[in-house]
Amino acid sequence: MNARVDETTSQADPVVRGIAVVTVAITIVGMLALVRAAVGGRVDHVTVRVDNRAGLAVQVDALDAFGDRVGLGQADARTLTSFQEIPDIGARWTLVAAYGGREVYRETLTRTALAAGNWTVTIPASATSALERAGFQ
Repeated sequence: MNARVDETTSQADPVVRGIAVVTVAITIVGMLALVRAAVGGRVDHVTVRVDNRAGLAVQVDALDAFGDRVGLGQADARTLTSFQEIPDIGARWTLVAAYGGREVYRETLTRTALAAGNWTVTIPASATSALERAGFQ
């Protein structure tokens, strides 16, 4: 009878070792990102005012430099509407007013220009005049 004893010390498979190292690295990067977000990555919010001088209520959206859209809300006709707690979307803002899904006004401003104007954008009375002449109310 032959009793053979294999070596009990085993080598970890290189693939398993690689997966473990990558998992630990991803975990560390994720934790650092969470710490950074908790400490200093806070999103600033602003109050944007829309002076809608047009005769129709319009939906107002803000687009950032990449074209990502933030819906502000509806600005009633001939009123000054304040939209609070709007995320500060960066150095360049494009404000778009639409009626029934149809764009009626677009203006691109820098954050500096918006701040200098007390974060107020004016939609001119002429923005919806063609729609008003067509009978829209």
